[in-house]
Amino acid sequence: MSEPERPLNIVFFDPNASKKMLTMLRLRRLGHQVEAPPDIGFCLALIGRGGVDVLAVELRPGDTWVPTLVEKLRALPPWAGAVATFGMTTDFTGKALKMAEAMVLDGMRMHDVPDQVLNDALYAAVKARLGVPGLDPARYADRRAEDVKRDQEKLDTLATMVMPIRLAEIGVISQTASYLADEFESLGLPVAAHAARELAERPYADGVRFYSLASSVVAVRALLRREYWAALRRDEALEKAAADPISAHEA
Repeated sequence: MSEPERPLNIVFFDPNASKKMLTMLRLRRLGHQVEAPPDIGFCLALIGRGGVDVLAVELRPGDTWVPTLVEKLRALPPWAGAVATFGMTTDFTGKALKMAEAMVLDGMRMHDVPDQVLNDALYAAVKARLGVPGLDPARYADRRAEDVKRDQEKLDTLATMVMPIRLAEIGVISQTASYLADEFESLGLPVAAHAARELAERPYADGVRFYSLASSVVAVRALLRREYWAALRRDEALEKAAADPISAHEA
């Protein structure tokens, strides 16, 4: 008998916040780890931390948010290619299928298929990406709250350098963006680093690349804030366990 498939780490994006919960619950019922960030920037920031197997998206004809997210994912450095893309839909007209084909998704299924069919399709999409080197999520896993807080403070300082770019000359924009790219990389924020490098290459104030950098900084600030509170809870749990004489005796 073959080994059972491991649970997948899925980032799910549906612009309709009121409808995404059912899909999340279904994917979790299948045994997968699922997160559903509120916006495109947060999705990319999570993917940039490493370890994501699948970007699953809701396909609704006429929607532009999902195609934009997939396009932005594909524009990231090669490590993003390790993430499979998978569409889910309730559309029976064939328009969603055309969306999936236009975006070149790795897989797609209707919501009404049986759980096993959906699960098999998810694993097939992941297998299509095997061999593509991705990011190791262990780089920034289980860090202490004080370490995350230090990164937050550094990011806050770097963020103050973004808006002045709008009034700067081309040379200053390029120099500042290059510096930000290196600093973001050192903080383990590759999506923000990529946005900064793109701006450094084409330094136009108030252009699309400037706003891409600004939005990526907003997203990673939210990401670090989430990681900080998770680290606080983890640290408190460890301290409580260490102070518990019963737990210490059993250890």
